[in-house]
Amino acid sequence: MPSFDIVGDIAIVEDKKLLKEVLETHKHVKAVLLKDSSREGEFRNRKFRLLYGKRTETIHTEHGCRYFLDVTKAYFSTRESTERQRVAGLVKPGERVCILFGGIGPYAIQIAKRVPTAIAYTVEVNPDASKYAEKSIGMNKLSGRVVPVCTDVAKLGPEWDGQFDRVAMPLPKEGHKFLGKALGLLKKGGVVHFYFVAPRKDLFSAAEGLLETEAKKLGRKVKVLGKKKVLAYAPGIWKACIDAQVNS
Repeated sequence: MPSFDIVGDIAIVEDKKLLKEVLETHKHVKAVLLKDSSREGEFRNRKFRLLYGKRTETIHTEHGCRYFLDVTKAYFSTRESTERQRVAGLVKPGERVCILFGGIGPYAIQIAKRVPTAIAYTVEVNPDASKYAEKSIGMNKLSGRVVPVCTDVAKLGPEWDGQFDRVAMPLPKEGHKFLGKALGLLKKGGVVHFYFVAPRKDLFSAAEGLLETEAKKLGRKVKVLGKKKVLAYAPGIWKACIDAQVNS
């Protein structure tokens, strides 16, 4: 069945036949975009065709937070709203949190909004996404409590090591390449939220092995705290998350 998502007042459809239905049932929608490619490139953007309306910027509201973005320039998924709220709910007062591949900043913003004494860094290589993160931080009055950093995760220097109580890396397909970097950012006893994609029939085994291998390289050990099936990624493939504590 063709489906659609609504980001703010913009609808994103998989079939142009849905245009009439969307406009009739969602009166607040001001633009409708047709997916015209899969997500591709370093920034995970896709191509769209504008079926209705004139703009691609919008403000999306989620769990009391507002995000400003251009859906054609920055990756954002409404379908991960529950997962973002789950992670925010695990953050303890006073934590320093680092979100790798942070996009427009939804994880960091939700964390800071929910835990007033937490500080969240959101690291993103896409300059457009980082720009929208800065604007969204201001809109939510979180300047100084959410810190946007526009850089490649691989370029984070040694001064970042051991500085964080919690690291989340919500890039499921390529994130495993940076797992060692993520573990190095953690203080003793810190927690990593490691996202990945895997076959539904054996969802967690490979990811657990990667965690153990990368931790061992750093002379550290991991303890799995929880496993979460997040959402369907492709036929027979799921995006999932392992929450793990890293000790030395």
